[in-house]
Amino acid sequence: MSPLERIELPEGRVQSMVASPTQPALLLTTSRLELWYLNLEKGTLTLLDASDLREIEDVVFSPDGNWVAYSKHLNTEQSAIFLCSVEQPEPRQVTEPVRYDFGPSFDPEGQWLYFLSSRTYQPIWDTVQIGASFARSMKPYLIALRNDLRSPFLEQPAPPGEKEEEEPEEREEENSEKSTEKKEDKKKKEEPVPLRIDWEGLSQRIIEFPVNEGIYGQVFGLRKRVLFSEFPLSSGSEEEKPGKRKPEGLLWAYDFEKQEKELLLQGLDYLEVTPSARTMAYASEEGLRVLEAGANVSEDDGSPEEPSRKTGWLDLDRLRFAVELRPEWQQMFHEAWRLQREFFWDEEMSGVRWQEVAEQYRPLLDRVASRAELSDLIWEMQGELGTSHAYEYGGDYPPKRRYQLGRLGVDLEWDVAAKRYVIQRLYAGDPWRSKIRSPLCEPGLNVREGDYLCAIGGVPLDEQTSPGELLLHQAEQMVPLTLQHPEKDEKPRIITVRTLRSERAARYRDWVEGNRHFVAEQTAGRVGYLHIPDMSTQGLAEFHRGFLAQVHLAGLILDVRYNAGGMVSPLILEKLAHRHLGYDVRRWGAPESYPYHTLLGHLLALTNQFAGSDGDMFSYSFRELKMGPLLGKRTWGGVIGIDSRYQLVDGTTTTQPQYSIWFHKAGWNVENQGVTPDEEIEDAPHDYAAGRDAQLERSIQRMLQLLEEQPIEPVSFTARPRLG
Repeated sequence: MSPLERIELPEGRVQSMVASPTQPALLLTTSRLELWYLNLEKGTLTLLDASDLREIEDVVFSPDGNWVAYSKHLNTEQSAIFLCSVEQPEPRQVTEPVRYDFGPSFDPEGQWLYFLSSRTYQPIWDTVQIGASFARSMKPYLIALRNDLRSPFLEQPAPPGEKEEEEPEEREEENSEKSTEKKEDKKKKEEPVPLRIDWEGLSQRIIEFPVNEGIYGQVFGLRKRVLFSEFPLSSGSEEEKPGKRKPEGLLWAYDFEKQEKELLLQGLDYLEVTPSARTMAYASEEGLRVLEAGANVSEDDGSPEEPSRKTGWLDLDRLRFAVELRPEWQQMFHEAWRLQREFFWDEEMSGVRWQEVAEQYRPLLDRVASRAELSDLIWEMQGELGTSHAYEYGGDYPPKRRYQLGRLGVDLEWDVAAKRYVIQRLYAGDPWRSKIRSPLCEPGLNVREGDYLCAIGGVPLDEQTSPGELLLHQAEQMVPLTLQHPEKDEKPRIITVRTLRSERAARYRDWVEGNRHFVAEQTAGRVGYLHIPDMSTQGLAEFHRGFLAQVHLAGLILDVRYNAGGMVSPLILEKLAHRHLGYDVRRWGAPESYPYHTLLGHLLALTNQFAGSDGDMFSYSFRELKMGPLLGKRTWGGVIGIDSRYQLVDGTTTTQPQYSIWFHKAGWNVENQGVTPDEEIEDAPHDYAAGRDAQLERSIQRMLQLLEEQPIEPVSFTARPRLG
């Protein structure tokens, strides 16, 4: 099927597309940081605005289709709301941001320009350290476009009991015998009035919504009402992955006539409102729903299992279509290639002849016989860039049934003499967290290392019947276990436990605590130890858990081996860079360091070849800032970051290395090179087999050497002043 007409689009990738409410026209934002107006009737493109900092975002038409509002960065730390005419493109900044202004939306009657802004600096104090954040910095705001408009949040005086005059359109709906002429009048009244903007003093006519500061997502104007979404301040539970969280958004409506805020629905993910402001569609965990804009949502209004025009729920399972796999795979291959061409951080593709790469791999497309082979081909093609973080994952694979093992959080060994499985080790993890400990450590069960595991679910274990066989497909299920103590007089007993889906967290905690105890034993309690598994949520949590509890010691070993990267290394480095200036001395009790939580002792970092991305950057920065010795092995060497923003047609994500790190001393050379430690220490297979951690042992020796050469002496205060 051929298009009726082809229109040449701007260079780069079209990042967003918004249709005009009044004419055949589109707004286009591009990866080249431009905003374009496309007149579909004339086939003409007009450049409205461009940035040299970030993409132009949150583009929206005015009700009459003649104006555009959008968010644009003024610098890397601030963004403002701009207005621009589609007829005479002269962008005008209309807000003076404190931090970020974003998400503009017009009132359908053309009176107000709504937007969201991060400009409320109300600190939220930390509960584990002296510190604060500004996690709830946002509020919705509006700008009065005309200078004769008063705040809609001011209640207008009216005699008690007197109703406002009904709108003409409401009276017409009640009378079914209105003439055609009146219907035509109504239609004319519904046509948008040309937008009037009084420019003088516009940025000063900003009005704050009478709501608490929080985390707000979107704002949409309705007739005499405004919708806005709010999200809770939450990082989820420690066991929960961010991608698995349920939508937690709240949809609020503020009624200007009633002067009150009303909660319309909970569990919101995303909202859209039509240009007429009469219909809204929202996404939630349950699905997609279309309702009258501003309608109050009740559980009695129907469930997703009852899709209909009445309930508003959409049955997306009705969609049926045939996919020709080979043409789809060819398009996906070329799209992956184009995305790298457009977003790879170096315009010259680091010297790789990217067009020739496409020509080299394209003939193999005809031999691709499965979705997995297409994945292999994309990986190989992107690998020609010789750059980290060029990934491909996900996509339209047949669903797989997973039969996950129920995990017990123990090490078992078959005792040939006793003909029993012996519990060699129980992984207690954090005893207070049920999902991060062996279920056999539950209080009251009294399971001990050395006990026999005799049966699972009533089925005896023997040389032919293993625990794994009986625990198949039993993840997070209640399972009866038969146990027996090795003493002769002990009788078997049956306990019931809920198995784990994964025991990785319990084993990780055991490894960290084992290392911490080992370091303390070898240094007579003078040196602490902590491990940072990544430079993301868990890594930040593990750092503070270990650092704050051991900051008073004479030395601290920071273990960043196996660090999976992320983005929080600057936060950790900032904390470590604090210099001890003095003490906060009180009459009773011990002095406290100033600045608070400052390590007076020595630092040492331990890294290896499995520390990468932000783990590379932390290792390099630690060494260059001379915070202490860096020991271990040369790091992974991958510091060109990604944002995982783009998906192919079947849902596959491909990543483009976009954000390359340049250091003053190393330049671009941490990528593909890694960070060489001050002292290399091998992690030999025979040491691992023997249960030795040679790298940690050498780190302890080096720390003890530092303490001997530069001992941390107890503080000796000068004489206290005498004022009389």
